[in-house]
Amino acid sequence: MTRPIPIAPMMVDMVRAGISAQDGTVYTFLDHCPDCGRNVRPYDFRTKRFAKLVDGQDVREVRVRVKRFRCAGCGRLCYAESPFYPETRHGAPIVELAAALSERMPPGQVAKTLARLGILLDRATIRGYARLPLPPITTLHLFGLPIPVSVLRLSCGAGASMLSAFGHPGLFRGSGSGASVEQRQQGQEEHHEKERKAEQEEDGAHPE
Repeated sequence: MTRPIPIAPMMVDMVRAGISAQDGTVYTFLDHCPDCGRNVRPYDFRTKRFAKLVDGQDVREVRVRVKRFRCAGCGRLCYAESPFYPETRHGAPIVELAAALSERMPPGQVAKTLARLGILLDRATIRGYARLPLPPITTLHLFGLPIPVSVLRLSCGAGASMLSAFGHPGLFRGSGSGASVEQRQQGQEEHHEKERKAEQEEDGAHPE
């Protein structure tokens, strides 16, 4: 049996505080439609889950609000730039942390390690995130763990400015990602289209 890596309480407090600071953050910037390039107009806001934090038996969700826009050209609904990868249901720093840990340990141990950091993520989700074609993840080794810089920036209170430092997830500036901008934009649009369909079904099942 693999012995768990010791995690300093200071690390746990730092990670939890950084993630908690994202709760209620609002993302509103989008200067043009990512599909056709035309101007966009404000439409509404959507709440997205950024992470699930666990403390003993208590579990709480950290959520952010992302503004949606209607394209004046093609009429599509577009999301403001926000820290989410396509095909994921957690914030980019959480995805990167799960992927970075998966390079060193199996999903079960990753889940336990994340839980000790105060983050709730199941094995199936971890497996899925480990298979994603993410751009290179910059990490620092702290207390024996590879911690993504994006997580550290949250912990330093820089979560709100993360986009300006890195660009949109999947469109990191200077990341050296093998996928082209067009491919990443297409992936983002496919993700948004799936979200739109899911939201329409949810709205139909729970009319306001």
